[in-house]
Amino acid sequence: MDPLLPSPNTIEAYYSSMAAFWNPVCPSALLIENPLGIELLGRRIVLARLNGKVVAFDDLCRHLGAALSLGRIEEGRFLRCPYHGWLYNEEGRCIDIPSRRGTPIPKAACVNRYPAKEFLEMIWVCLMPTAKYELPHFTEFEDSFFHQLDHGKWKECLWKASPQRIILGQLDDTHFAWVHPTTIGHPAQTESPDHKVIKEKGYIISTFSVSQRKKAPSSGFSRSLTAKEEELSTVHYTVSAGPNWIHLRKDNGKGEIWALIQLLCPIAYNKSLMFWKIARNYDKDPSHDPVYEKIQLQIMEEDKRVIESQRPWLLPPISSSLSLYLRPSDLPLIEYHKWMEEEKVPPF
Repeated sequence: MDPLLPSPNTIEAYYSSMAAFWNPVCPSALLIENPLGIELLGRRIVLARLNGKVVAFDDLCRHLGAALSLGRIEEGRFLRCPYHGWLYNEEGRCIDIPSRRGTPIPKAACVNRYPAKEFLEMIWVCLMPTAKYELPHFTEFEDSFFHQLDHGKWKECLWKASPQRIILGQLDDTHFAWVHPTTIGHPAQTESPDHKVIKEKGYIISTFSVSQRKKAPSSGFSRSLTAKEEELSTVHYTVSAGPNWIHLRKDNGKGEIWALIQLLCPIAYNKSLMFWKIARNYDKDPSHDPVYEKIQLQIMEEDKRVIESQRPWLLPPISSSLSLYLRPSDLPLIEYHKWMEEEKVPPF
């Protein structure tokens, strides 16, 4: 057996720990008239709008386990199973069994319902009765002064990695010169900046400053940089990270702010669906959005190639020899990893 492959018990423990958080699962715009099936922590979930509210149930009828996501919404209030027509209300209780109308419906004829809410045009689901933490606020994406890429539509992509692996990659700034030498990095800038890391309720914050190229935002990276663009300037970073999300803010010290959020739906222990947005308070011309998107996609692909190669799939115990962290350059990673262990996100 591959020693880097998590055991079934470890995977189940991981799923149980992540079930206690609000998990982003689907942009609100995708859930309109019909039910929608999604995967979360190795489980099939159906989303539906009933009585004007988003509800989340196990995606299997209590009768014979057919997928409720293949069914239909009736009267805007009920979810009808496609197999034998069992009808469920917003509480997940069956209120109609067509094959035996006129007889009492068994009390056991109900499906598990999970807490669900909408925030930032995203649907979030918690697989426990109460979430461990409330959802964070992302200032730039709630402020109309900031221009959001492509009218604030969520972009998405699939990563073969856990949310924690992806988040550690965003907290790691010493890879810029090696992974992003033509984008946000510079081959000569290999030294680690000074970090300050603090822990808040439900997330950590890392702040640091680095020297980066003065690239013209609309130039892209398809040609050689001009001498002016090769000049370096100081950029101040604030990176906030939760169990399944990361918020990155870049400030050039002149009032120009660029921000990115990445929300990570843990489909399974080795697979995450990433939803992301960009906001900026300068160069608000929408016609420039494709360039910003192209640059971000290039950076993400550069990260993705490396992060998907990392093993073990789940973060090993910080006390093990599988990850050799070095201070001071790995301070944000160390603090995040320690926090995940405090939150009982296995292996531990």
